Amino acid sequence: MMKKHVIGYSATALVALGIGAAGAGVGAGADSSGSTPTATGSTPTTTVTQTVTGRGTAAGPAPTVTVTARATKTVTASTTKTVTAPAPAPAVAMAGNGTYQVGVDVKPGVYKATAAGSGNCYWARLSGPGTLADIINNGNSSGQVLVTIKSTDKFFESSGCNDWTRR
Repeated sequence: MMKKHVIGYSATALVALGIGAAGAGVGAGADSSGSTPTATGSTPTTTVTQTVTGRGTAAGPAPTVTVTARATKTVTASTTKTVTAPAPAPAVAMAGNGTYQVGVDVKPGVYKATAAGSGNCYWARLSGPGTLADIINNGNSSGQVLVTIKSTDKFFESSGCNDWTRR
């Protein structure tokens, strides 16, 4: 008589386990309609099947219970990072010392030189190769200098200045 209870309890436990596993499948990967949501990415699936057969009794053979549990997990990860490079430093148009031919060595425009470390920056816009009579405009500065080189200028000369950048 004791054998019937042991087999009966075992069969009941296995049926309950089967119902619990089937219910877990609905909650884990499917909605109440039985459809399974889909997503991109890898989908590892594990299926476990266990069959338990008990010993028969005089009333008949013990039932065979098969429990199948399926777990599906989908993981999708995406990261976007936008990097904005800083604006490049202004290109050096001319070195602080030299004579430059307008239209050949330097383009007409507005140029800037930061305060000279020497404390004196001399510059000159010229109508010729560099005689005193060729000076259109000139200056000495100990601070930042702005000079507009015109298309009618022939040469630009600077001495003791920091590098010139075009604005």
